Amino acid sequence: MQFKTLVLSILTVFSVSAGANAWEVHLPESALDESLILVDKGKDEFFYLEKHGNEITRLHYPSIHGEKEGDKQVQGDLKTPEGVYFVRGKIQVPLDFEMYGDHAYPLNYPNPIDVLRGKTGGGIWIHSKGNPIAGQVTQGCVAIDLADIKALDKYLQAGTPVLIAQGIKSSFHKDKELERREVQSPAPESPAKEHGEAPALSEAEAEKLAEAGSLGANALEVAEEKEQDFSQLLNSFMSSDSSENAEAKNEQKEQGESSEASTEEVQSAQDEEQAVIAAQEPTEETQKPAAAQEEAVYADNSQDMDFIRQATLDWNNAWADRSEEFFDFYDTEKYSRTSGSFEKFKAQKQGLFSTLSWIYIAVDDVEVLEGPGYFVSWFKQYYVAPNHKTEGIRRLYWMKDETGAYKVCAMEWLPRAVKLEHTLTDKIQKDAPAFIEKWRLAWEQADINAYASFYTEHAIQDTRRGLDQIIAQKQEVWSMKKPTKVHFSNITMSMEKEGLIVRMVQDYEDNRGYHDKGMKVLTMIPKGDSWIISKEWWRRL
Repeated sequence: MQFKTLVLSILTVFSVSAGANAWEVHLPESALDESLILVDKGKDEFFYLEKHGNEITRLHYPSIHGEKEGDKQVQGDLKTPEGVYFVRGKIQVPLDFEMYGDHAYPLNYPNPIDVLRGKTGGGIWIHSKGNPIAGQVTQGCVAIDLADIKALDKYLQAGTPVLIAQGIKSSFHKDKELERREVQSPAPESPAKEHGEAPALSEAEAEKLAEAGSLGANALEVAEEKEQDFSQLLNSFMSSDSSENAEAKNEQKEQGESSEASTEEVQSAQDEEQAVIAAQEPTEETQKPAAAQEEAVYADNSQDMDFIRQATLDWNNAWADRSEEFFDFYDTEKYSRTSGSFEKFKAQKQGLFSTLSWIYIAVDDVEVLEGPGYFVSWFKQYYVAPNHKTEGIRRLYWMKDETGAYKVCAMEWLPRAVKLEHTLTDKIQKDAPAFIEKWRLAWEQADINAYASFYTEHAIQDTRRGLDQIIAQKQEVWSMKKPTKVHFSNITMSMEKEGLIVRMVQDYEDNRGYHDKGMKVLTMIPKGDSWIISKEWWRRL
């Protein structure tokens, strides 16, 4: 399995002029992969960035934010939140045109870390205004001019990351030759002419519609995968779902799900989580020249960033392996406060691990952003098991626990087609034959250690149960006579509930002149980038 990884190295520092809780971001050259929105509250600038190979598309607009400065804490404080957020979808119902323009893009505020910190409120959008934004403010949203948001419409897709900070510093996000454009276009026509007689909605009313499912088929939901009938899975296993089918499945999953941007009050966080991170005093280190300072910053962050990237991959592997180590990745207390009872989650997963004979997970495009006091990693995930199949974008929120170790404290899930179906077909059509050939060579060469590595601990081989019995029998046989020929022909493979079933004709000879021919059947299950044998039987032909 190939993992394409991206790490966005970001330092949290604090702007004295904007208050102790103002968050400033430093982004290195490697901080952009596919797309990213940056909102610089300090300079009232909005950037949409998209990378194509070595080329960066930069869309750079003036913006406005909340009437009050600082990071949003409670509902009604008129502040714009700071941190890492994601576009949830698009609100197209008629809005108060003068206040919000004709459509808006809600963000997932409060995100799980906001919830942990006791922040309240909701309805944080990217929107426009009925008149030029110059000299205006919002109630906590981010706003750009009407012409600009229309130009961005094709880019603002559900799941697009949005990083909001008091200040943004990088060598790539701003074209040095691009001057900030001030829009002074005349005011558009009145809301009545723009929207006919349809009633205009307030922000709160539109947010309620968003929560009820009016965000469209790609709106974000926080939900675990739903089961799919296995007969349907087998029928579609070796072929990709059409985009229309994927959209239909997504729309069905969204019905009845709760919204991320709930305005209900959240459970109070612990004092240390409620506290605003104190401003850092200037030190000799921070007084270094800017270039040297940023280089030191990136070096200091590299270990944490590498850890989050690798931990994300390890988390997926532990899940696919149905390992108890999967649960060690979680902060049980924080997860229970953001996502429901961890004990219930653990019991449900343990039940699946004990009943499912295999799980296959493909992961691609791992990205990592650092927020103020937390990390978010997100990635494309394609999950297949005997009971169901699902695909989408998964997010993990990481914070340090009391021991200083990073743990998962929340998850989010955006169902969508991620085009990773081919990874399983490739695994079957290319990797499985290669695995079988390596196993055959280990057998033919009587390499007991290599041979043992191809079996699960509890593998079954004819009448033998467990790897110890399998190896003991082979050592006894090979001490008296060694194989000289192991040959397979007429190989067929099919993915079934037990795993990948491989049927083939086996010709065997040893150095004492013994020869037999029979039907060999292997049951193989996915294991990391390869396979492993869980069951084997043979009968004479």
